[in-house]
Amino acid sequence: MSKTKFTVTVSQVNRRVALTLKNDAALADINVKGEISNFVHHYKSGHIYFTLKDSESALKCVMFSLEAEKLTFAPENGQTVIAGGRIGLYERDGSYQLYAVTLEVFRSEDEEDKKEESIYEKFLKLKETLEKDGVFSNNRQLPAYPDKICLITARDGAVLQDMLSVFARRYPIVEILLIPALVQGAGAPKSLVTALKTADNTGADLIILARGGGSAEDLWAFNDEVLAREIYKSTIPVVSAIGHETDFTIADFAADLRAPTPSAAAELTTPDLSELPFILDNMLLNLQNKIRRNLERRKNKLENLEKIINALSPEKTFARGYAAVFDKDGRAVKSSEKIEINDELHIKLANGELTVTVNKIES
Repeated sequence: MSKTKFTVTVSQVNRRVALTLKNDAALADINVKGEISNFVHHYKSGHIYFTLKDSESALKCVMFSLEAEKLTFAPENGQTVIAGGRIGLYERDGSYQLYAVTLEVFRSEDEEDKKEESIYEKFLKLKETLEKDGVFSNNRQLPAYPDKICLITARDGAVLQDMLSVFARRYPIVEILLIPALVQGAGAPKSLVTALKTADNTGADLIILARGGGSAEDLWAFNDEVLAREIYKSTIPVVSAIGHETDFTIADFAADLRAPTPSAAAELTTPDLSELPFILDNMLLNLQNKIRRNLERRKNKLENLEKIINALSPEKTFARGYAAVFDKDGRAVKSSEKIEINDELHIKLANGELTVTVNKIES
């Protein structure tokens, strides 16, 4: 007696294969080395399609626009590359392919060493040039209580969310204006410069350039000369928050403050609102003390002036036995030359006045 076979649809088969591939840990995160062929860049969507091949086999690959725009080189047929990503099934066609999220040119160890040396030499040369031009002389004062902060970073990613979380926790009253920009790839320097120019006209109190960690190549956009000079020309203080604490870029030297990480930048540029009552109490106490000390100084000064005035006062002089002489018109008599016999004079004493007639004049 024959068994009846279970029948499935094509879609069900492809779905089963897709799930099998998805659940294979070895294929979920894999790096594949091969030579590029059949390269196609769809400029409308931004996606790129290519095949990786070696001497025996070929593997179809796709890289979507979000990852493709981060590339620091232009892929082309014949290049040997390393593509990182996951293996999955394109169910409509029943074909499996590599969904690439990273792509880099393959180099031998000697080539890598020479490349790193070349990158570092370019960095040092540009740093020396900009330093001589005074581009690293910025020292604009950061606001203690900013009202508006312009944040220049990628629209999508953990950096933005991490910084917004810190702002919300520490200083939720600050206005955050996001100006999205590319932070990696060939188009990133121009995108960052455009964003910085836009930020400089927003009336913000502060600008923060932020990007997460990465390799020297990943951060190279922030070693751009035009970007550094734009940071220097900014009318608003600029804080750089690029990579990790051990990462340094040209933008860090041009900025007014370098933060070790993006989250640290959010901490350094905002006060903790929960501490403001204590800060205000302390400020008020210092103000009361300052006013009291100022009043005491003024009081002491006034008393000293009063002593000087009293010492020079005519009444004090009269009290010591001196008198002042005036003629009949009330003018002070300073000499006997203009006085004649029988002239009437008035003498002011410490206590009272006298009216006298001149009987004798002696020179």
